[in-house]
Amino acid sequence: MGIPMTSLEKELSSLFAHAIGEGVFSGASLVVGVDGRKVLEGTWGTTSFHEPSAPVGFQTLFDLASLTKPVATATLFMIFHETREIALEDPLPRFFPRTLVPADKRTLTLEALLSHRSGLPAYRPYYKDLVRIPFNRRRETLLGWILQEPLNHRPGKKRIYSDLGYLLLGWILEEISGSPLDRLFREKIALPLETGLAYRPGEIVKDRREPTGPEIASVAATERCPWRGRTLQGEVHDENAYCLGGVAGHAGLFGSADHVWRWVQALWIGSKIPESGFTSNVRASAEATASTKSLYISAETIRFFWKPRCDGAGEAWSLGFDHPSGETPAAGRFFSPESVGHLGFTGTSFWLDPTTGIAIILLTNRVHPSRNDERIRAFRPVVHDTVMRALTGCDP
Repeated sequence: MGIPMTSLEKELSSLFAHAIGEGVFSGASLVVGVDGRKVLEGTWGTTSFHEPSAPVGFQTLFDLASLTKPVATATLFMIFHETREIALEDPLPRFFPRTLVPADKRTLTLEALLSHRSGLPAYRPYYKDLVRIPFNRRRETLLGWILQEPLNHRPGKKRIYSDLGYLLLGWILEEISGSPLDRLFREKIALPLETGLAYRPGEIVKDRREPTGPEIASVAATERCPWRGRTLQGEVHDENAYCLGGVAGHAGLFGSADHVWRWVQALWIGSKIPESGFTSNVRASAEATASTKSLYISAETIRFFWKPRCDGAGEAWSLGFDHPSGETPAAGRFFSPESVGHLGFTGTSFWLDPTTGIAIILLTNRVHPSRNDERIRAFRPVVHDTVMRALTGCDP
């Protein structure tokens, strides 16, 4: 695939410089991969609009926000599905005492939670009351509050994107494994992939294969938080996750674009390799495969979690991942309907098209200094379209 990188890099640099100049975000990092191989990466801007700040580099960490849902929570469920420690039909009372689970939620399954079809509300500002609860009682308190939430509709009827469902999934992972979620993620995902993805930036796993750099990586600032009264830099932006110590199933991960790329690469390579080995239609290069660490998840499981299904309203859903949707998809105009991806509230995203092997990871701090700036919605598709036109030659 011929890729005119020089002209593409110039075009991207112009786009990012303009966005930074307009204050859409202070910094950004981009990785583009094809067939499991990284073909382009770039960084722009600084970690903050305020002084002191540092230039964004390849090791700069971003608050990944809801990328936590697929990268941590859904991937861990892939692993436990692979080992048959869970079944997607398992209902809530398997994991929590039946006396705690109200009748309307006793048939609520892992599949419904993973696919945002649980009927639970999208969001609640629990932090306002949770912060007054002693820390060692917050988990059980919040679990009780969520389980008592009235359902918006019966489970499975339609899709409502829900942080609450993924909070439950994070605790279910702890019940299954007997380990705290951050330790489980480190042992099952971060260490096997030799990637620095982690909850809490101070605990980022050092990747010894990367060039020697500062002992403490730079972290992009997020919001001037009205509730906490300070600009957040190195602490989780999501208030509910913050009250849980920065570790939750819906938010909390930090990482660089390269860290996210390694995870995307591992899943894509894994999705193309059946247990019997390569087949003639596998497009991943031997070089990319040899350099990719494995999560030991079968191609069958990865494809099953990624597979687009449709609800009664015709909206596509899958297990832990989103698909391009709407008149102006965040992924732009050229990613196929089979593409999987996710957005993070802080200005982060990834998209992977399994039909072409093209992946784009875009990390920004668009909530800096305020979450009310939503210009990333227009900027993100332009970046994706610019890259895709260069890679594929597509032009509407």
